[in-house]
Amino acid sequence: MDTSNMSYDHRLTSEHNHISIIENYCHSSSAISNSHNSFVLIPSHSDNNSNLMNSGINHSTSFNQQPISDSYEHFLTKSIKNCPQNLYEGQKPHNHQLSFSTSLCLTNSIEGISSKEPSMFFLLTDSHDKYFPPLLKTSSYKIIVKPISGLQWINHCDKNLCTKSLLLSSSISSILSSCVGVLFLIGTNSIRNTSAPRIIEQLEDIIDLVRFNYGHLQSKADISITSVFPCHKTSKLFPSISSLSSNVNNYNILLEDLSIRKDFSIVHFPITVEHLNNDGLHICFPYVSILWNFLEQYLVDLIIKKSTFTRCIPRSRTAIQKRNKKQHDKLKQKIKTYSSIKYIDSIWKLKDLKAYQKYKQIKYGHLLEIRRNKLYVYFNNIVQQQQAERILNLISFDANSFSDWCHTSTS
Repeated sequence: MDTSNMSYDHRLTSEHNHISIIENYCHSSSAISNSHNSFVLIPSHSDNNSNLMNSGINHSTSFNQQPISDSYEHFLTKSIKNCPQNLYEGQKPHNHQLSFSTSLCLTNSIEGISSKEPSMFFLLTDSHDKYFPPLLKTSSYKIIVKPISGLQWINHCDKNLCTKSLLLSSSISSILSSCVGVLFLIGTNSIRNTSAPRIIEQLEDIIDLVRFNYGHLQSKADISITSVFPCHKTSKLFPSISSLSSNVNNYNILLEDLSIRKDFSIVHFPITVEHLNNDGLHICFPYVSILWNFLEQYLVDLIIKKSTFTRCIPRSRTAIQKRNKKQHDKLKQKIKTYSSIKYIDSIWKLKDLKAYQKYKQIKYGHLLEIRRNKLYVYFNNIVQQQQAERILNLISFDANSFSDWCHTSTS
């Protein structure tokens, strides 16, 4: 046989083997890379071309695992498509930065214990979060963000800016029915137009409303509310920065007390006056990332805590909805059993009724909004109900009793 032909065939066979080895290597690297989101696999520096072209690459071949070099700012810019391009460039305080590798490491740490369906969290916020992505989805969790500029806890003039009304709307109600937690970043617009004690009363009603209508949101970790960070945009009710700051501080103190009584979580952001825009209300663009980093870290921590309960028995979406409905029906039956209805005159307002029952030392679970001159009082147990009804049966909530109460409360 011709020697030149043998040499040619040998070279051709060798080249085919080399190509096959390279294809197998690329396929293997791609598969491994896809299974580890936070890392890219590259050949070790000790693996030269001769080693690669030898007998092939097996599972024991040495690789170096190197973190992805893209910055966290690139990740945020890619996720938050509506943000200005200079939002995360160079002006962000480094001590608040959540590094890209840390975020991915946290995500990977909960992948093994998450259920098939990613946990869904709902973030209802005012304009502070208008640059956040409307939907952030990973293999372990999903965050739905609903920003509404001008949103308050209660707005009697515009229902679209009233949190209490929105919670009962069909669009938000469907989200709350399926989520495992809700976080409210609301309060800045309220503290400029309403006194802190009155806001706390409104917020107390909203917490009761959420737990009454969504039976699966009952634990402390299910509902989170952010404290209000500094605000220097004065209003008619608070014409000076000192009076407005006093109302903000008072609100945050009362919010802490309410969180203990109503058993919900509070989130404190590392936002100071230096982070505010020239309008004294909004946060400067370069510092918006502080909110996002902090919120993502907070939600990931929540997911890790919640995932421990589903580690042994993963639940399907249908099973979760069935469980939530069962809890909701059970809560409704309990409320129906331990409830009382009183007819009242229209002159009585909810805040007056709360103050009056506190004055009479009547213990109850919560009050709902007055409907058609009816006051619905819900109790935690039969003992509370019996004690309260002994007092309430002797009281007539008419105009005369209201006048007497006003005289008593002011004297």
